[in-house]
Amino acid sequence: MGPVVLYAAAIVVLSSRPELPEPGFLALLMKLFARSPLAGWFGFDKVSHFLEYALFGLLVARAMRILSGAGAGRVILATTLVGMAFGASDELHQFFVPGRDASLFDLLADTFGSLAGATGWVVLAGALRRLTGAPAPARPAREGT
Repeated sequence: MGPVVLYAAAIVVLSSRPELPEPGFLALLMKLFARSPLAGWFGFDKVSHFLEYALFGLLVARAMRILSGAGAGRVILATTLVGMAFGASDELHQFFVPGRDASLFDLLADTFGSLAGATGWVVLAGALRRLTGAPAPARPAREGT
């Protein structure tokens, strides 16, 4: 759960800034995106929201799978809902930050990023289990059964 909390805190801190830093890798992605056919459809900020929340979704799905032992479908659904709720709170927060704005399209990118990250984690974890022969995480016993 620690990685989820730390990453969520980083999102909140960065959302509090009027302008975001542009690290080298992100600047390279921005240049590549500007030359791609996708640039005419939507801005790079949607790509960055998607990637940011894809990592968030991966971390949340990992934590949910470890802590709850829930099945893949439930993990993906719950993670997507958590990502959407956190994204909505982040957009609301940005509405009050000078120089930032709230956007429904950013929230959509956040939600789809969370879905992609959760799905990616479930697929990756399943593939690793099959390769190593490790058992699936045990589901906690229900009370009264």
